[in-house]
Amino acid sequence: MSTFDDRRIGESGLTLAFRRLGGPVLLVLGCLGFAGLIVTAGFENGWDIGFDFRGTLWEPARSLLHGGRIYPEPVRSAVVVGNPAVYPPLFILLTVPLAPLSSLAAAWIWMALLAASLVAALHLLGVRDWRCHLVALSSPVVLQGLVWGNLTLLLILPLAAAWRWRDRAGIVGLSVGAAIAAKLFVLPLVAWLVFTRRFRATALALLAAAAFVVTPWLLVGFDGLRDYPALLREVQDVYAVRSASLASVLGGFGLSVRLAVALSIAVGLGLIGVAWRLAGRRDGDRRAFALVITACIVASPIVWPNYSALLLVPIAVSSPRLAPVWFFGYASWLAGWLPNAKWVTPEPCCRPADVAEPVWALSHAIPVPWYAAGMTSVVLAVGVWCAVHPVTAGGTWRVERSGDAEP
Repeated sequence: MSTFDDRRIGESGLTLAFRRLGGPVLLVLGCLGFAGLIVTAGFENGWDIGFDFRGTLWEPARSLLHGGRIYPEPVRSAVVVGNPAVYPPLFILLTVPLAPLSSLAAAWIWMALLAASLVAALHLLGVRDWRCHLVALSSPVVLQGLVWGNLTLLLILPLAAAWRWRDRAGIVGLSVGAAIAAKLFVLPLVAWLVFTRRFRATALALLAAAAFVVTPWLLVGFDGLRDYPALLREVQDVYAVRSASLASVLGGFGLSVRLAVALSIAVGLGLIGVAWRLAGRRDGDRRAFALVITACIVASPIVWPNYSALLLVPIAVSSPRLAPVWFFGYASWLAGWLPNAKWVTPEPCCRPADVAEPVWALSHAIPVPWYAAGMTSVVLAVGVWCAVHPVTAGGTWRVERSGDAEP
């Protein structure tokens, strides 16, 4: 009798242990294993650690230290390398302390800063569920940004600060202004401030953005300012129909670059219009915030997978505990299995040695819409979910701990 009871107790203990540990262990192994596969496959296909960081920040910072030009000539040959310096001088100046280091050492430090900024942003938004941090850091869209060192991931932190301190005009104004000065495509955030009647914060955001752009440019002697608009147009002409943007979808169906960009902006304005309607309704602040961030991505002429990582902010606001929507990056990864850009064969002459082969091929590719359509669909789906789904403070997926469900 005692043997039977011992066996029964043992089986119950194993069952309880599995309920407590099985789910978390499987989640950790699944996320880390999948992340390892993605990174390994990426390096096999030409990923280059810090590729974006090197061309857009590190090399301009080194050039600044040695008295050279920060920005390239506004010609196609300087743009097709995939990582031309196109950011306003603010973050180039902030990168100067890393300039004396080797490009690889600086890239690893930059990667760590990007990862830390993401963790800090989630913390600011009240996300204490370790599973959310794990899923976010191992998400394909975040990994792509971390490995390449794209500045867009850093914008998650000021966006999180803007929401956390949304009723403190000084903080939200500086946060939005800094984000706009880093990348102009987040300018629609000003509309969210207007819709929610934060007029003082709106003025501060615009003034801060102007100051964060003009002051650093003054410090570098306005180097490249005259050619800067032409440089941006050249970048847009090359990549607006070859990235993962809505403009790329439209360009893949044969529309000209300018028309494709204009229509994508029109769709973004439509989303902003919906955000305006929602702002005055129940929970309108959060809903409008989610749609405006979605509009930033949809209206941007050029979108890379890491841009959609900005959606982690409205996701964290809407569901600070683990829910299926946190895995949206995996859906974005699945979009990569749709027909991608048709690489030109043979490879156009002549690829620089420090430019990854996929990047060089992409800049010369024939635009096709399917991959960009998949990415855009995921962005829209997540944005709409955040706008219509009520806040779930307790999360959707619960875990067992000490025999009881967490509150």
